[in-house]
Amino acid sequence: MITQTLDTRRVYQQIADQVLHLIQAGEFAINTRLPSERDLAEQFKVSRPSVREALIALEVMGLVQIKMGSGVYVCKPSQRKQRAPVKEFAPFELIEARTLIEAEIAAQAALNRTDAQLHELEQRLQDMSTQSAQQKSPLPADREFHVLLARATGNQVLATLVEQLFDARMGVLFSRLANYFDTQTTWEQAIKEHRAVLRAVKAQDPERARAAMRHHMERARKRFSVSWLKSAEPQKELQTLSGAGTAKPKRAAKGAKAGNSVG
Repeated sequence: MITQTLDTRRVYQQIADQVLHLIQAGEFAINTRLPSERDLAEQFKVSRPSVREALIALEVMGLVQIKMGSGVYVCKPSQRKQRAPVKEFAPFELIEARTLIEAEIAAQAALNRTDAQLHELEQRLQDMSTQSAQQKSPLPADREFHVLLARATGNQVLATLVEQLFDARMGVLFSRLANYFDTQTTWEQAIKEHRAVLRAVKAQDPERARAAMRHHMERARKRFSVSWLKSAEPQKELQTLSGAGTAKPKRAAKGAKAGNSVG
């Protein structure tokens, strides 16, 4: 009987391996810019988010360098770290999962929350606003807001699941991706989105709470989808980080650490 070995690697890992093969074969020369995300997505017949995840993985390995406003370049051999591919949840898949799960959590929280839980949610949102204003990372308060919202459903399984999903985004890939796009401005946008969720929960309006959380997560996805190129598909409503030729990722705010992704 003929058997076929299944490729169980995540899509972004498969794409990263293919790009690496092309680099090693000399298809992409040292210091040259890789094709755009759109072109790579069409070539490999995959989604653009998967291509972005693959490029982030290659950067973590030291094989490419992302220059904001310019593009993605093949590194010199001396710059390459030659580390094994990162194996963790793909950032955009994680956002998609959170969108599906946390939108329903918000709806249930609107129906079941207590006054005490509402007060705690208001406090966490205030903490986020204060920390952002002080140019500190609001991430811990952000995490607590989402976990408290899940606890307000009355279902401990959902609360534990949200903790696990939120902590999964602290991985290398998500942290590196977030460091390119997190700014005080994007945090302020995210805080406004959290406030819309809280208003709906306070009003005990499940439909509005569900829509507000879905909107928040979809906006988070868009924030991480802004082009690295100055001239490629600008999104006027989003603030991007400039700095062509800059090798290191931009950070969200003074004193912020890796993993401070808005969501």
